[in-house]
Amino acid sequence: MAVIYNDKVCIYANELIMYDPKRKVGSEKGFLPIGTYKGKVSRKQIAIARRASLRRPALVEFDSLEVYIQQLYIKYYGDPHEDVERAATSPLERAVGYNEAAYSFFTTYRDGAGKPLRPEKVTLYTLQARVLDAVIRLRDSNAECGFGRGGSRFNVWDRLSEMVNDLLKVRDSKGNTRYPHKLPSTGKTLKRKVDQYEAEGFIALVHKNKGNTSAALIRDEEDEAIMHKLLSQHMNLNNAQIMEQYNKIASILGKPEIKSPVTVDRYRKMMESTTLGHQRGTTVLRNSLEMQHKREAPKTAMTYWTLDGWDVELVYQKRQPMDKKVNGETRIYKKTTYHNRKTIVVVLDACGKYPIGYAVGDHESPALIREALRNAIRHARELFGARYKPLQLQSDNYQKGVMVPFYEAMTVHYIPAALHNAKAKIIEPYFNYLNKTYYQLEKNWSGVNINSRRGSQPNIEILNKNRHLIPDEEGVLAQIHGIMQRERAKKLEAYMAAWERTPMERRMPFCDEEYLFLMGDTTGRTNRLTGKGLLIELFGERINYESFDMELRNHFHEDWSVHYDPDDLSQVLIVNAESTKGHRLAKETGDLKFLLQRDMKTPMALIDQKPEHFEHRRKVDEFNRQFERRYVARQEQVDEVITAMQERNPLLKSNSLLDRALLTDSRGRHKDRKYEARGQTVEDVDFEEIAPGPLRVPSPLADDDYEWDDADMNFSR
Repeated sequence: MAVIYNDKVCIYANELIMYDPKRKVGSEKGFLPIGTYKGKVSRKQIAIARRASLRRPALVEFDSLEVYIQQLYIKYYGDPHEDVERAATSPLERAVGYNEAAYSFFTTYRDGAGKPLRPEKVTLYTLQARVLDAVIRLRDSNAECGFGRGGSRFNVWDRLSEMVNDLLKVRDSKGNTRYPHKLPSTGKTLKRKVDQYEAEGFIALVHKNKGNTSAALIRDEEDEAIMHKLLSQHMNLNNAQIMEQYNKIASILGKPEIKSPVTVDRYRKMMESTTLGHQRGTTVLRNSLEMQHKREAPKTAMTYWTLDGWDVELVYQKRQPMDKKVNGETRIYKKTTYHNRKTIVVVLDACGKYPIGYAVGDHESPALIREALRNAIRHARELFGARYKPLQLQSDNYQKGVMVPFYEAMTVHYIPAALHNAKAKIIEPYFNYLNKTYYQLEKNWSGVNINSRRGSQPNIEILNKNRHLIPDEEGVLAQIHGIMQRERAKKLEAYMAAWERTPMERRMPFCDEEYLFLMGDTTGRTNRLTGKGLLIELFGERINYESFDMELRNHFHEDWSVHYDPDDLSQVLIVNAESTKGHRLAKETGDLKFLLQRDMKTPMALIDQKPEHFEHRRKVDEFNRQFERRYVARQEQVDEVITAMQERNPLLKSNSLLDRALLTDSRGRHKDRKYEARGQTVEDVDFEEIAPGPLRVPSPLADDDYEWDDADMNFSR
C-alpha cells in the first residue's frame, strides 16, 4: 500500500520484509530477508521516511529503493505511484491494472540469438499489455462506459483510440508521463493491434525486427564458422580487415557479402565469449569472462602471508666509473646517472594488510626474498616475544625451483599464485596503495608504469631540470625505510589486536634450530671442533661456541657447516657436511645438527668474576664429571663383554687377546689377570682404600686459567 508522507511516495517497510514468525515482522509477499533489509538501511541504501512507533508502522521512500527492489515491489503489489495518484479522469485509465504475467514474460523473453530485452523495453511492453487489457475490458462492457448513449451513432474504436491517446497527457507527481506507450493512434490500427494481441498473446507487442534473421547475411553454420574463425585470429584484426577477408571467402562460395564493418562489430560482441581467448590470450579470457573466486581476508594475524617484489618509484643518483679513449689512451671517468631505482620485497600479512617484513636491494633475487622473510620473522619476534611462522604462505612463481622448498619449510601450507593471474595476489594493489599514499608525495617520484595514462606521470621536464637535487643511494634508502616504518606504525595497534584474536592452534612456533638452518647465513667453509669447542671468526670478531650436548663429543671428526643469524650471534647451528681439500663447503649432509651457544670467558681474577661466571664454571665442571663417568662406564662395559667372551671360547684364555690389547681391570692391573687366565694363584697385596668416585682423567692443561694463544686457535675465517 502506498501513502504520501512529507510530499513523497512511501510504502510500508513490512511489505518489503519476508515474514519472520519469531519476530512477527514482514508480510507473506515480502522478498527481503530481515538481515538484508537492516543492512541496506544502515548503509543508507533504503531511506526511512518515518520510523516505527506504537500503532505507526515504518515508512520507506519508494524512489530511494534500488531498481531491482522497485521492480519486485511492483511485481507483487503494483506501482505505488498509481495508487496515490489514481484520480483517473477517463474510464480507460480507471481500467488500467497491473499485469504480472506480462512482466514475467518480457523479463524472461529471449530472441533467436539468445539475447534478452533491455529493461526499458520490458517496461514499455508491460505497460502496453496493461493498456490493451484495459481496452479489451472497455470494449466488452461498452454500455457501462456510456458508449452510444443519447441515440447518437459513433465508432467505438475511435472513442477508445482517443482515450488511449489521452493517456499520454497524464502526468505523475514528478511531471513525467505516467503511461508512455507507443500504441497505434487511430481506431483502425488500434483494432488491428488488439486483434493481433488476442490472437498471438504478449509476443505481438515485441517489435517485428527483434530477433529477426530474415535479413541477416550470416544465416547458416558455415557463415558463422567463417566469421568465428576470422574473429579468433591472434593478429587482432579490426572490423574492416575482417570484412574484407570474409567477403573474399564469400565471393568464392557464392554467399552474400558484408556491406559494413558495423555488421562485423555486432558479431564480434555476440561471439566474444568463444573468440576472446584466441584473440587476446587465455589470461584476458580468465580475467574478463570467467567466473572469479571471491575471497575474504583472515581476521587473525600470522594466518596468511603473501610476498612479492616491486621497483620503488623513487629515483636516485649514482656515480659510476666508465672508460673513455682520449688520443688512443684509455682513461677512467665518473658518470652520474639519475634514473636508478631500488627494488623492495614486501611480506604482507593479509590480516589488515600489515607489512610484517621487507627488504631493499638492487633487484629481486632469492637472497633478497630470504632477507625479507627473515625480517618478517625478526619483526614478529619483536612484537610477540617469540619467533612464529605463518600458517599459510603465498608467492608468485619466481625462481620456484630454488625457492619452493624454502617456502614449504617455513610454513604449514604453501600455495603459489596462479600463473598470469594478478587478481590472486592482494599485494599487487597494495603496492599501488603505497605509491599513492607515500611515494607520490616525494620530490624524486618517477611516476607509475609506462602503460599508464599521461596524466599519471610527473613533469619530466621539471624532474630533469632539478636532477641535481635527486638524493643519492643512501638518501633513497632512508626514504624507503622511513615510509615502511610509518606504514607499520599506522597499522600496529589493529595488528596487535588481531594477534590477540589468533587462537593458540594457529600460532606456529619457529624454534631456534629450525630458524637457523632455514634462514641463517653460512660462511661457505667447513670447520672442525676441538676440545675448546668451535672457534670461528664472524664480522672481524673471534668467537668460541660450545654445547653441553654429550652426543656432540662423539662427532669431533666431522666437518661442519655453520649457520648463523647476522643480527644475533649468541648461538649458531652446525650441520655435518662434506668439504673440499681447501675446506670449502661442497654440500651439507644434514643428518647431524647441533645448536651451540656462545661460550663465556671467565675472568682469571676471582674479584672480577660475577655470579654468572661461577654458575658457568659449575655447569662446565658438572658436564666434565658426567663425561668422565660416561667414560668409565663404557670401559667397564667393554671389560664385561671381553670376560664373557673368554668364558665362552677357551682359545681366548691363551692370553693372546690380553697380550695384544693390554686390557687392564678397574684397578689398572694387567699381569694379575694374565696369571689368573693361566690358572695361577695371585696373592693380592695390601693397598690403601680410597673413597669411591669417578675416575679423574687428567686434562692436557692443569691450569684452569690458561690463557688462549692466537697460535693455538685453529679457526676458520
